[in-house]
Amino acid sequence: MDTSSLFSLVDMVVVACGVYVIYLCLEMKTTGKIKQNMLMPKGLDVMRCKDVQGYIQAIAMKQLVLGVLAFGCGILGLLQDFGVGFVNPAIYLSFLLVFAVYAVWYTIYMKKVIRKFW
Repeated sequence: MDTSSLFSLVDMVVVACGVYVIYLCLEMKTTGKIKQNMLMPKGLDVMRCKDVQGYIQAIAMKQLVLGVLAFGCGILGLLQDFGVGFVNPAIYLSFLLVFAVYAVWYTIYMKKVIRKFW
């Protein structure tokens, strides 16, 4: 396996994760329920949430943005890996930086929201 196929594999995983995060957000918004999933800290009992609707209101849009950024970052990476269209490396790296910074911010924000609603 050469490095280009490894990068392509990573980009495909990032796209899949973005789709999954978007799905989780939409499901949470439509059902009004919180599911135990990969975005929730391990060991957190979702049934003990003090205010489910408040939690959904606080986290849903931020989670949707995280999913869209992950999806976009993965797609840009795949386009660059396979040479489909012209993706400037500076644009891809900028998008990757925005995604990484947002993911760190989301993690910190999620911890604050969990302290507030649990």
